[in-house]
Amino acid sequence: MLMPGKNPINLKMNSLFLRLYLLIVATVVVVGIGLDFAWNHFDTQTTKNGDESSLLKVVSLQLENTPGSTLDKQLERINKNLTVEFSTLKLDDALIGEIMKDLLIEDILFIESGDDVLGFSLLKPHNLVLQLTQKKIVENNFYKNLFIIIFYLLIAIMVFYWIWPLSKDLNRLENAVNQFDQQQWSSKINLPATSSISHLAKAYNTLLDKIKLLVETQQAMSHSISHELRTPLARVRFSLQMAEESHNLDEIKQRISSIAEDIEEMNQLINELLNFASLESISTTTNLEKGDLNTLIETLIIRLQKNFPEHEIVFDKKANKTSILCDSYLMERALQNLIVNACKFAEKKVLVSFVESEKKYQILVEDDGLGVPDESKTKIFDSFVQLENKSKNQKSNKGFGLGLAIVKRVITLHNGSAKVEDSSLGGAKFILSWPKER
Repeated sequence: MLMPGKNPINLKMNSLFLRLYLLIVATVVVVGIGLDFAWNHFDTQTTKNGDESSLLKVVSLQLENTPGSTLDKQLERINKNLTVEFSTLKLDDALIGEIMKDLLIEDILFIESGDDVLGFSLLKPHNLVLQLTQKKIVENNFYKNLFIIIFYLLIAIMVFYWIWPLSKDLNRLENAVNQFDQQQWSSKINLPATSSISHLAKAYNTLLDKIKLLVETQQAMSHSISHELRTPLARVRFSLQMAEESHNLDEIKQRISSIAEDIEEMNQLINELLNFASLESISTTTNLEKGDLNTLIETLIIRLQKNFPEHEIVFDKKANKTSILCDSYLMERALQNLIVNACKFAEKKVLVSFVESEKKYQILVEDDGLGVPDESKTKIFDSFVQLENKSKNQKSNKGFGLGLAIVKRVITLHNGSAKVEDSSLGGAKFILSWPKER
């Protein structure tokens, strides 16, 4: 049972940190000691008794050329000038009998005997064996061992200061994920750029924004669908009831006509919702192709002018370049929504402009209506937001609040932005901007 106030997530992360830390340190220590042992073993095998072996060879050659009568005196002179002791043994000596086989193979042989190191070499002309006796050198490994301990302690400290920040950042990431499970959308992670998992935090924050947008859109859509469908369904139910009770053929036809209008309204709402949902999908991508945007705008204006004959829709060409890289299908949908929206709120005139600057393209749609209130400019591109139309042209103010949301989504897919300002015509000016280079 956990103690009160202990966070199980923190305990788990601390345990993970401890295991990872001990694993890394233990691995470094074991590998280091293993390599040190292997190196010392190799070095010992290749350099052990190296100087004594050379000395034994030199003295052996010298004594082989020395007459037997002066051999003892020569040994005395040699021993006076050296820190080791040379002597001779007969071939029938017990010690020589034990090592004779190896000595015949190796010529020079070293063995350890008690506190001494003994070296042997055959003096064939004299039928003797030359023996070198040297006291063992006892090495003082205190400073070496102390250096090794300090070395591994420094490695352990360095590993700790590398692993601990990583463990804390992972702990923060796990806490944020658990808060996300509780739909706390503000649980973003702000890690320094030097963090080892800063890229993971950035990806998590991006994913959180996308999921939050999708959930909020779904909630708003569910609420709007219930609200928008309830009204025409109520009218259909009322018209059916009135038609059943009426015996007047003209009145029945009128009720049926009203039902048909309500059904068309619901059909338009469903189409708008499907279009909006398709654009809100995370998998939606743009099909970028070069096309003549000026021609697209001109063709679109000609078609929409027929739907709004009481308005003057003017196209002001300001861009020199005609071949533009964009998704023409999505851009046409966005531009159509903007122009239709402008016609709904305009008094008489709608002005469309296409502007090209050094780094970006812009489409401007302006009208001479009453404009957009300042408090609504930041939310007008949100889904299902509808502003009250106080203009004289109220008959064309039918909509569902999805047109501008689709506009924003289209321009976002082009890595651009959408905003609304006040127009010199007196109404609103909607500005779509997207970069030239993708």
